[in-house]
Amino acid sequence: MVDSASLWAQMAQLVVKNGVSLGVLSEDQRPAALALAWATLPDVPMSEPEVNGALKSALAGTARCLATDHVELRRWLVDARWLSRDGFGREYRRVAFEQLMALNQPWARLWAERNVSDWVAEQRDRHEARRAERRAVWQGNGQHA
Repeated sequence: MVDSASLWAQMAQLVVKNGVSLGVLSEDQRPAALALAWATLPDVPMSEPEVNGALKSALAGTARCLATDHVELRRWLVDARWLSRDGFGREYRRVAFEQLMALNQPWARLWAERNVSDWVAEQRDRHEARRAERRAVWQGNGQHA
């Protein structure tokens, strides 16, 4: 059994970053990024323009930590079996939890517990508050120019 606290910690580290490229993530790290994107998608059949719109929205907000475009992200999601598509590329659907590969299920299970956009916003707010505290301490010690 995978420790969910460890997964949450890894996810928290991911969402506060900027410019994370899917191609340079390790095989252990990539499912976190793809689970984040997967969790932003509605669980309904979508046309390619609809899935593109959903991914553009995610990349502008909740998944803005990822340095990719919606097309590359869609391809990663399909290739890693987070997103299914028909043989003609006309219909896309978020893969149901039960049908996800076993290594992806612990990551997907996280999002059954929480609202993705609220949780990500909370992590980013905490991160910025910690940075502001450190900056204030540093400036208070006369370390600034």
